[in-house]
Amino acid sequence: MKRFALLLPLLLIGQPALADNGIPAVVEVSNLLPPPPAAGSAAAQHDLNIVLVTQASRSTQDMAAAKADTERSVFRFADVLGSSMQPAALPKTAAFFERVATLDKASVKTAKLYWKRPRPSVVSDQVHPLSKEKPDDWSYPSGHATFGYSAAVLLANMLPEKRVEIFARADLYAQHRIVMGAHFPTDLEAGKLAGTVIAAQILRDPQWQSDYNAARDELRRVLGLSATPNAKPVVAAPVLQNP
Repeated sequence: MKRFALLLPLLLIGQPALADNGIPAVVEVSNLLPPPPAAGSAAAQHDLNIVLVTQASRSTQDMAAAKADTERSVFRFADVLGSSMQPAALPKTAAFFERVATLDKASVKTAKLYWKRPRPSVVSDQVHPLSKEKPDDWSYPSGHATFGYSAAVLLANMLPEKRVEIFARADLYAQHRIVMGAHFPTDLEAGKLAGTVIAAQILRDPQWQSDYNAARDELRRVLGLSATPNAKPVVAAPVLQNP
C-alpha cells in the first residue's frame, strides 16, 4: 500500500476534468492502478490466504456487520458521525453522495472489465462467500472500497474535526468485503487509490462545487457543528495498513 501513497500525487496530475454538463464523467482508474497479483503467484496466494484466515475467524457479529455494509451509502458512516445523520434530514447530502456513487460505479466498471480478476470464490472452492456476486462483476478493484474511500475523503474535508473516525470507518467498510468473501486485500488497496483519486477530482472540479458546499453546510448544521470547520481540510485518505 505504501507504493500507492507514493504514486498518488503523480496520479492526480494531468487527470482530465469531469464533464461540465452535470453528468458524472468516468475517471479512467484503469490507467492508474498497478495490475493485481498474477494468478498462481506468491502474492496471489498471500491474498487468498488472508481471505481464508478471515473466513475461519469471522463471528456471527462480524458477518452481520459485513452484510449491513453491502449497502453503498454515505449513511453507513452514521455510526461514527451520530444518529442525526439520516437521509430524511439530509436531502442535499444524500443527493450529492448518490452522484458520487454513480461516478464511482461507472469508473470502477471500466477497471473491472480491463483486469477481469476472478472473485475469491472462483479462485478457490475453499472460499464460502456470504453473498452471490454477478458472474460478470469482477473483483479488482473493489467497488465498495472505492465508494467508501471517496466518501471518506469528501466527508473528511466537510468535517475535518471527525477525520479520524471517518477514515477508521472507511477502513472497516472496506475490510468487510474480505469478511464477505467477496474481495482480496489488494482489491481493497486498489479501491482506496481509486476512491481517493475520484474524490480529489471532485474537490477540484468547479462543476461539483455548488453541490459539495450545499451538502457540507447541511451536514455540519444537522450534526450540530460550527459553520466554519476548526481544523484543516484533508487532501487524501491515509495509508491503509497491510493486514
